[in-house]
Amino acid sequence: MRKTLTITALAAASVVLLAGCASGQADAGSTSSAAAGSTTNIGFLAAAPRNDNGLTQYSLAGVQAAVDADPTLKLTSIVDNVTTSQDQIQGLESLAADNQIVIADSASLNKAVEVVAAKYPDTRFILVAADLPSFADNVTSVIANVGYPAMVAGAVAAERSKSKDLGVIAGLELPATSAWYYGMQQGAKLQDPSANVSVTYTGDFNDVGKAKSAAEAMMANGIDSIISDLDAGSAGIYQAADAAPTATDVYDVFALHCESSPYIVGSGTVSWTKILQDAVSAAAAKNLPGGSVSYGLANGALKFEFCPGQGTDAEKAIADKVTKQLIAGEITPDQGVLLPKPDYAQIER
Repeated sequence: MRKTLTITALAAASVVLLAGCASGQADAGSTSSAAAGSTTNIGFLAAAPRNDNGLTQYSLAGVQAAVDADPTLKLTSIVDNVTTSQDQIQGLESLAADNQIVIADSASLNKAVEVVAAKYPDTRFILVAADLPSFADNVTSVIANVGYPAMVAGAVAAERSKSKDLGVIAGLELPATSAWYYGMQQGAKLQDPSANVSVTYTGDFNDVGKAKSAAEAMMANGIDSIISDLDAGSAGIYQAADAAPTATDVYDVFALHCESSPYIVGSGTVSWTKILQDAVSAAAAKNLPGGSVSYGLANGALKFEFCPGQGTDAEKAIADKVTKQLIAGEITPDQGVLLPKPDYAQIER
């Protein structure tokens, strides 16, 4: 059940302060103070809207799941849609002053976290989908190696495709979005060496019009299978597929959206909900070390899933085979499939 939140508009960001939390601005050099009793306060800041149907929404659900499972945890405030570096730094400073755990939910927040974490050594920062340039004892990066499920999706897509021309549409060219492209490319060629994968970056994860135009251009060039590495912008790809004169397979990332279009075959799912629940619970128990934690296929946080009614027995067998080979280390990912490792310690999960 959704909880009713009190919303206060502040500059370009949307800020939510949950019941029982006072909104106070702290000096940049101050440190977090523990809440009354044994309560651990959690603040959440995101560059995207909280209802983006993507990373932010699923990460926030994971934080809430950790809170629901532990009465000593309290999600005090949510700050979303924070796009400028100055607002990001100010938002993190405000959260760090009042919370023991602060979630920075975007790869684009790594610079802001680097600046703010040094000022608040008693606050545990969890940086989502990016590593810091250098180690910080009070910062834990949580990474999803999305190239793994992308490889499985690529193998399935190459098996289903008639043209053997596949595509990836993403918002920005980041290590994570590139991993979807390189992973799909390697997986496709594992299944069919003649397969080819193209990529288009629209410049925006949420712009429906740009996504639709990109998908239409791909389809006009004979591409009949597209991975949508977008958030709200995915709707544009669905619209293009629905209107196309010939059938085009669509593959999502992060989660299944099977109800959105009959052309969605499946998704290389990334359970940021599971990842964030795990990370927040570990941080609250003081079992989350500084450094980097990388999630893959082994624990089920990442996997390829078919939509109901999609996938033949042969296609499902291909997905299962490639998944098992990757977990067993029988397939070596090509360059670009896995996210770059930091210069400091990284835990594999």
